[in-house]
Amino acid sequence: MTLERRVAWEARFGDGLFLATILWIVFGALPTIGLLVGELVTGSFVSKGAVPDSFPAFMPPWWAAYPMTLLLVVLALGSLPLPLRGPRATTRSTLLTVLVLTFSTTLYIAAAAAAAEAHEGRVNFFGVDNLVFIQFFLILVTVARMLLSGLRLLPRTWREYRDDDGTVVPPKEIVRRAPRRPWDWNRNRMQRRPPGQ
Repeated sequence: MTLERRVAWEARFGDGLFLATILWIVFGALPTIGLLVGELVTGSFVSKGAVPDSFPAFMPPWWAAYPMTLLLVVLALGSLPLPLRGPRATTRSTLLTVLVLTFSTTLYIAAAAAAAEAHEGRVNFFGVDNLVFIQFFLILVTVARMLLSGLRLLPRTWREYRDDDGTVVPPKEIVRRAPRRPWDWNRNRMQRRPPGQ
C-alpha cells in the first residue's frame, strides 16, 4: 500500500471515529445520564441485589448498540495495519478511549434493559450482553496492537510511514490533504486537489 493510500485510509478512519463518537454521545452517554438522573429523581436505587419496580426510569435504546458495535468492529480490525500516528483525532489511543466509553455505557444499558424485562418476569438482555463481550474483545485487540507496536514486534509498515523508496517518513512531514474535521470536506475543494489536476 502506498503512503498516499495509507494516509487516505487514515482519513477515512478519522471520519468513522468521529461518527462513532457522535453515536456514543447520542445513544450511549445521553441515555445513561438520563437513567442516572431518573434514579435520582425517583429514588429507585439498586441495593444489595434488590431491583426496585421503578428502575429503570425508561427503556434505554438497547437496539442502538448493534450498529455501534458493528462500526467499532470495522474501525478496530480495519485499522490494525495502519500506523495511526497522525493528528490527535486519528490515533489508536483515541480509538481505545471510544471503545472503553462505549463498553461502559453498553454494559449499563444492557443491565437496565434486563432489569426492565425482569419486572415482566422475563430474562432478556436483547443480545446486548453478547455485544458487551465483543466490545471487550475489541479493547483487548487494540491494547495488544499498541503493546506489540511499542515492542517493535509488528512489521515496519504497520508501525511507520514509508514512502515508495522505503524511506521512513516522520508523521509531521506527511502532507495530509484530507481535512482534520469531517465537516470541512466541502470547504476549499481546490486547495485539496493534488498538483496537476
